[in-house]
Amino acid sequence: MTERLYYDDPYLTRFEARVVRATPDGVVLDRTAFYPDGGGQPHDTGTLNGVAVVGVREEGDDIVHVVAQPVEGEVSGVVDWERRRDHMQQHHGQHLLSEAFVRVCGAETESFHLGSETSTIELGAAKVAPVDVERAETLANMVVFENRAVESGFFTPEEAKGRPLRKPPPAGGRIRIVHVADFDCSACCGTHPRRTGDVGFVMVVGVEGSRVHFVCGLRGLKYARGNAASVRGAMAKLSCAREDIVASVGRTQEELVAARKRLAAAERALAGYQAKELAAAAPSTGKVRLVERLFEEKDGKFLQVLANGIIEQPGMVAVLGGTGGASSVALARSKDVAIDLRPVLQEALAAIGGKGGGAPHFCQGGGEGKDVGGALRIAREKILANLGA
Repeated sequence: MTERLYYDDPYLTRFEARVVRATPDGVVLDRTAFYPDGGGQPHDTGTLNGVAVVGVREEGDDIVHVVAQPVEGEVSGVVDWERRRDHMQQHHGQHLLSEAFVRVCGAETESFHLGSETSTIELGAAKVAPVDVERAETLANMVVFENRAVESGFFTPEEAKGRPLRKPPPAGGRIRIVHVADFDCSACCGTHPRRTGDVGFVMVVGVEGSRVHFVCGLRGLKYARGNAASVRGAMAKLSCAREDIVASVGRTQEELVAARKRLAAAERALAGYQAKELAAAAPSTGKVRLVERLFEEKDGKFLQVLANGIIEQPGMVAVLGGTGGASSVALARSKDVAIDLRPVLQEALAAIGGKGGGAPHFCQGGGEGKDVGGALRIAREKILANLGA
């Protein structure tokens, strides 16, 4: 049975131990300060005699240290303090935030995940109101700023019944309980600070329904710095004060929508003029006059307007392609031209790995392939062969 030193002193980062058993990927020690994966908290990393510890897991009463190369005998262990401190800040911050949500709106925490950038709690409520999120965040931080004592210890099931636990303890043997003075009391096997002040602060960074994303301590400082940099950048781009950013972005969005509408109207007008010019210059190929053209940086909407303009005249066929965004193809014919363009489109789109459809007289589609020119050649050849031109 491995003696777990991190329970007695979560701030311990250096210790001496002895290898008692080797495993296929690591070693078991008689005592360790390395925390294993469990309870939503990732494992510690560090070294044993200078050899990297890349994983830590429980196997029954033992803790296996996954090492980069074999170690044996007496070992000196060093725990990565930055990682340990980060995990303690996030995990204990979760305890405070979870209790705060219970007190503010009665929302119990159903699960917790400590991620590499942000952490999350899933609340039992279907949705949490923004005002409750703010109140819970404030309450959790008040407990942090008051620097309350954090006590932890093991209790029998009978002893645990006398503690003000937030949730019923798991069934079984000894139960480890982490208690914040006059606030949270929870069964937990993770590493926690001696006082709440070591959490630094708790910051909610996003809410999706009942899922709350948050950061604590140094992660919160890094997140806040990133936000500040983004705000300064936005202020410089918009030439406005911080308090005017939202209004400035709103005005910019409105201007962009109006500009896009004007551009769309201009492109439709341009397509109309181009349609007349292309139709007038189209060569005769027997029974029809065919317009084949590839347009750079034009999308399917432009091709649709252009094609409809071309086939306003009798005896016209339009075979058009564009490379704006995804590759696109549009096929159209005048009412007096007898051909179903839909099967032609499917063969042409195969050249660009695309999909599409439409009516016998007009159809279009697109794909991610780049050989739009090849697709147009296939369409032209199929159309002319079908018309006997």
